Amino acid sequence: MGQYYQPTILKKNWKTAKNGVAASLKCYDFDNGAKLMEHSYVGNYFVAAVSYLLSLDKYFGLPFVWCGDYADNIKTNLGERNIYDEGGDFIYDEGETNTNRTKAYNELFSSVKKANYQEWGDKVYLVNLTKKQYVKVPKYKENEWAVHPLPLLTCDGNGRGCGDYMLDGYELDSRIGSWAFDRIGVVKDIADYKDFNEIDGHWESDMM
Repeated sequence: MGQYYQPTILKKNWKTAKNGVAASLKCYDFDNGAKLMEHSYVGNYFVAAVSYLLSLDKYFGLPFVWCGDYADNIKTNLGERNIYDEGGDFIYDEGETNTNRTKAYNELFSSVKKANYQEWGDKVYLVNLTKKQYVKVPKYKENEWAVHPLPLLTCDGNGRGCGDYMLDGYELDSRIGSWAFDRIGVVKDIADYKDFNEIDGHWESDMM
C-alpha cells in the first residue's frame, strides 16, 4: 500500500514535551498527494511552503522530519512517540477532514498563503546545524523534473510503501533519511555556513 508523509517541525524539547510539534503543513492544502514522490520535486509549492517555514527565525534550526505513517515510533524517556500522529494532531482537531482544522494550523496556513513562499522553492540552501552540512537546491527549469533534496534527506520510513523513493524497485544510498530529526534551516545565502560540508543533493529518478 502507499505510505503517506507529513513534514513536521518539532520543538527543541520534543522528546519530553507533552505535544512535541511546533508546526506542520498538509499536502492536500497545496493540491498535492501525500506519497513521497508525489511532491518531492523542485518547483513544488508544498515543498516550497515547508522550506519557507524553515527559513523563519521562529522555526530555523529546530528538529525536523518528513515523517511517513509507516515509520517506527521514536523511543524516548517518556515512552514511544508516533510523530506522524502528533503532526496530525497539530493539523486536525479530530479525524482527517477539511472542516476540522485546529486554530493553530489555520493561523499557520493563513500566514504561509499570505507570504511569498514560492520564492523558497529553488535556488536556496538546506542547512543541517546538527551535522554541519549543507545542500544546494537545484534551480527550477520548466519542463524538467528534478528530485527536491529536502524531503529525501529528512524522510523517515522510506522504502516501506509504494510511492516512496525507489529506483528500479530498490531504495538508494545512505543519504536518504540521514537528516531526519536533525536541526534544519533554509537560507538564500550560504556565507554564514561556508565552513559546513557540502553534500550532493542530486538523485536519479525513474520519473525523469
